[in-house]
Amino acid sequence: MRRVFLAAAALLVVGTLSACGGSGGGKHNNPPTVTVSPATANVQEAATQQFTATVTNSTTTAVNWQVNGVAGGNSSVGTIDSTGLYTAPVIVPNPASITITAVLQADASVTGNAIATITAVQFNNSSLRGNYIFSLSGIDVNGFPFNAVGAVTADGFGNITGGEEDLNDVSSGYFQASSITGTYNVGPDGRGTLNLNSSIGSFSYAFAIRALNNAGLNEIDNNVINATGNLEQQTAAGVTTPSGNYAFGFAGTGLNCGGAVNSIGVFNLGSGNVGGLQDLNCGGTITQSEALSGSYSAIDGLGRGTGLFSASTGSAAFVYYVISANRYRFMCPNAATFFLGSADLQTQPSFVASDFNGSYVVSTSANTPAGVSYTLIQLNASGGNVSSGYYDVNDTGTVRQASLSGAYSVASNGRIVGSFSGSGVPLPFSMYLISPSHAYYLDQQTIATGGGNVYAQGSSVTGNAAWAGSYATEQFGYFIVAGGIRAGNSTSVSGQISADGAGTLAGTLDFNNPTSVSQGQVLRGTYSVGTVAPGRTIVAITTAEGTRNYVAYIVDQTRVLLLEIDANLVSSGDAIRQF
Repeated sequence: MRRVFLAAAALLVVGTLSACGGSGGGKHNNPPTVTVSPATANVQEAATQQFTATVTNSTTTAVNWQVNGVAGGNSSVGTIDSTGLYTAPVIVPNPASITITAVLQADASVTGNAIATITAVQFNNSSLRGNYIFSLSGIDVNGFPFNAVGAVTADGFGNITGGEEDLNDVSSGYFQASSITGTYNVGPDGRGTLNLNSSIGSFSYAFAIRALNNAGLNEIDNNVINATGNLEQQTAAGVTTPSGNYAFGFAGTGLNCGGAVNSIGVFNLGSGNVGGLQDLNCGGTITQSEALSGSYSAIDGLGRGTGLFSASTGSAAFVYYVISANRYRFMCPNAATFFLGSADLQTQPSFVASDFNGSYVVSTSANTPAGVSYTLIQLNASGGNVSSGYYDVNDTGTVRQASLSGAYSVASNGRIVGSFSGSGVPLPFSMYLISPSHAYYLDQQTIATGGGNVYAQGSSVTGNAAWAGSYATEQFGYFIVAGGIRAGNSTSVSGQISADGAGTLAGTLDFNNPTSVSQGQVLRGTYSVGTVAPGRTIVAITTAEGTRNYVAYIVDQTRVLLLEIDANLVSSGDAIRQF
């Protein structure tokens, strides 16, 4: 009996030890786990969401992240970094829900998942909140050019609660309004309407929101034939009287030029004094590196100041509105000179040849003997040489393309001077660098008066995937009648365009045509990125207004430049990412 009892007791002990897992079996019954939080999330296009992995029952907690089984994700389903920060794709994928996975580095069989549902960005009135600087140029109801610049305050609920404005019109003169009120409405696609009231008058605009709560403006009332411009959010922390070296560019009409005037240069600003240099194209008369001098006042509470600058070719007063410590818009209120411009703080005290290097896209407009031309140029620059490039131009319905090459030199103040050669025709130019990635451009041909902007081109501009996401567009130009243009034939477009990364466009446009305003026009379109030049793209957009054809150059994922190539229309514009 005693032996039987001891055997039973031994079996009981063994059974108990087995039930407890023994001294070395606990790890097998409590395996490692990975839990991802939040378990579900709704993420808007191009927005970010932080995911966190919690690892238990493992001495190592490091994980690798995947999106739909792809390490780090990709542009179609979104990307995720090593910390679990997920960035949604710029367009909603199909299906819209994707899987975020954390994989234990010590054991790839141990994973945790979360579901992210990508949703379209929804704009509303709160998308415009704070102080904004607006600038406009266009053609008044009498067919004369005008410029305007000012400030408005948006309350985020659809009301303009304050502001001021300066307007200079060739036909009616200069006006200043010390108070502005109004209303606005923002639709879910970022398109909206803005109504402003002041002592100058009542004005209505269609707009489309761009990134950083900026917007393109398209005037749609009966006070003008056409006008387009910008609404740029003012940064509260950076609204101070400007000081430093600001590259600038302006365009307009000078009576002493007998027509169009364009200028680029550098304003050296400090302690209320203006110095600097400009290159000027005054109706085809070129002046280079002309010294400037003058003065300017401190700004008021909305960022407005005044000033004067002089050069050997003449003097001009200006009104300016500060957007940030790095940028302001300015306008001439003189009776004899009408121009609108912008100035940007140079990002470095001096420049060297290597600061202009790589691929760039230039967008210019000019007055020509035929009428008006718009041009897009792609160039590849290095060591003072443009080894290759390409340009497309529409000069009053005559569309041309050609390869180009050229040479240039860079001065320490950021001034670049050089010449392109396309089809054996010299195309002299100058630029002033804001930074190695952005400059103002001046056409120095004596038979044309024009200028524009230069943008560094990204490296990922090949293939249709280079253009993907939601964009705000703005375009301005002229219908060609009897081989020419006139103010009454001007046309403008604003709106929203979505590119799917595979060659299809969709969206909604607002038109101000010579005889009517047509809003809310649904668009369908196609695009194809070719190999003629980096980023060069053929585009067709169809609405109830008809089909319009373009050459576009992709600068990067945030900006696409447009040039209309129809024989009956000369126009240009851009498409800028909304978020």
